Amino acid sequence: MRNRAYLRDMRRKNIQRKKRISNSVYGFDWYKHDGQYSKGKIHCGCGLCKFGKKYGLPTIKCMREQSRERILIKDLESDLCNVD
Repeated sequence: MRNRAYLRDMRRKNIQRKKRISNSVYGFDWYKHDGQYSKGKIHCGCGLCKFGKKYGLPTIKCMREQSRERILIKDLESDLCNVD
């Protein structure tokens, strides 16, 4: 059986991992208190993400991918023009 110190340490590690994910994806702390991260949900609840699935709107992730693809295509075209 695990003791309280072990469980506290595992909870702390779990909170840190989820907080790191939240900061890297959204750029800020998603929850006000650290203990809320231990509940297990890290997701976006903004209107674009929430209603995008329902109404078929592009999500922020899709828009980022599309802009990244456009930049890569422009770079490829400029490289091909410079080769000639």
